[in-house]
Amino acid sequence: MSDRAEHGGETADDPTPLATLRRLVDEKAPLAPVHAATHARLTRIERGCAEARMPTTIGDGLLESLLILADFVLGVSYSSSLRAGDRIVTVRLAVQLLGRPLPGEELGATGTLDDASNGVGLSSATITDRDGNTVARCVGRNAVLTDGLAEQYGRTAPHWSNRPSGWRLLMPHRGEDPTRDGTTMIAHPDPATRNSAGVVQGGALAGLAARGLAHALDVIPDDFAISFVRSVRPGDHPVMCRVVVEHRGRRMRVGRAELVDDRGRLLATAQGTSFRH
Repeated sequence: MSDRAEHGGETADDPTPLATLRRLVDEKAPLAPVHAATHARLTRIERGCAEARMPTTIGDGLLESLLILADFVLGVSYSSSLRAGDRIVTVRLAVQLLGRPLPGEELGATGTLDDASNGVGLSSATITDRDGNTVARCVGRNAVLTDGLAEQYGRTAPHWSNRPSGWRLLMPHRGEDPTRDGTTMIAHPDPATRNSAGVVQGGALAGLAARGLAHALDVIPDDFAISFVRSVRPGDHPVMCRVVVEHRGRRMRVGRAELVDDRGRLLATAQGTSFRH
């Protein structure tokens, strides 16, 4: 069977996102540097539907790793429906944890495009453990970039790292001592956290807000949501996560986080809630 017949009439030089993503699946190639570093691999792609898998590393944060995989499959689900030349950016990412897989287990993800209008796509995803049990449900909004921003996307294909890198190695960070007003965490994103545009955005950046909230709340948030304002260019400039605990009850804890750069510009805002039975 020819490639054209197998993929619904697409040719090897088809420039559409769907054709490009199908070639990545066929060639078992990574989509962006952050996926090459974490070994997040696209395993199946159809228009409006994507499946991916990613290993986790022992000693790393579950939610931080899960956010990379969720952002990956949610964004690809929307990208698969776009025209040639269109690129996307994550606008919002939300995760509800339902389980706690063991560290070192591989996670699977299935994403579906639920709605697309006016250049914005809404997608939902289910994350499962190695036994197929659902551990999280996720929702994401992605927006199509303008032509000028899309032109910034890299043209060099990334290569898989020798072994999967955990989030904490890709986002080296340290926590400041808590004060009455909250907690601050400072991180220096590694170049391997870049997306296809050469910037840090989406799941890798969301992990810093999740880590800061978990540190301040003293528990991993069951519900986590983040809205992105601008991306980050990795290098010598730090990213700061400022967390305020808004409620610290016996059964419920609520926190709010802001990510800012070293110039004080807002990068993202996040909320986290944890429940105790």
